[in-house]
Amino acid sequence: MNRWKIDTVLALFREAGEIALRYYDDPPLEIKADHTPVTQADREIEALFAARFDRPAEALYLIGEETVDRRDETYISAALAGECFVVDPIDGTAPYAAGVPLWGISLGYMRGGMLTEGAICLPARDEAFLTCRGSIFRARRVLSGAPEVEPFTPEPMRYTPAAPVCAAQNAARGWEISFPNQLFVWSTCVGVYDCLLRGKVYGMIQHCKLWDLAGGMPLLKLAGFEARGADGRELGLDVVSGGNFYLENGPHRWRQKDYVVIAPDRQGTEAIWNQVKAKNLS
Repeated sequence: MNRWKIDTVLALFREAGEIALRYYDDPPLEIKADHTPVTQADREIEALFAARFDRPAEALYLIGEETVDRRDETYISAALAGECFVVDPIDGTAPYAAGVPLWGISLGYMRGGMLTEGAICLPARDEAFLTCRGSIFRARRVLSGAPEVEPFTPEPMRYTPAAPVCAAQNAARGWEISFPNQLFVWSTCVGVYDCLLRGKVYGMIQHCKLWDLAGGMPLLKLAGFEARGADGRELGLDVVSGGNFYLENGPHRWRQKDYVVIAPDRQGTEAIWNQVKAKNLS
């Protein structure tokens, strides 16, 4: 059974967006053991998605950033082998907590360890992007309850030396980067994916966890973007069989094994890799 439906996703995004905006001006904030922030909005939004998708009795599972550590290995194995939704309730919690509108909600859909569909929602702009059965859609007025949904044609940015490139925190802090392009460090995947799809940034140096990318990578792949490591290896949508993620129990679990560069084409990924001296690539 394929339980990915545009109406269901947008209805959940509406409720999740309302929660996020309710706390946006002054979100209650805590710092987790891994030194990343979490807010009350993160927890409430994940609970919303769990109520809909955490149904192991129906062979439906949820991998969520804020609750996955509570799952036992039997649950996780079933989720990776079967039908599973992957949620980041607020991707970009740091900019969200700072009142910077570069955050969003990420929802991916896996079957048999493969990401087959994805969606991202930008509540601050009241907009979402979704895949559905080989097409990309844009939804406006999501929070209204009567979203305007239409097919979307991505508009990747053409390369110029002024084209902005986004980077993961560790790359920006420790790598030698010689390209002339403006470098943005936004601490969000959803915010960057949105800008890649709309042609506002050219590329991205990415190193993140499964839930950060689960909503956006199906969109980017369908839009024709390339995501490749320094050795040219592709980051695909095959989460389990692709060998690109740490999936065994341990401190790196759910993280990409290697950094990748995302750009509109392979030439773009190679151009960026050729202008950096990377350190600690995994």
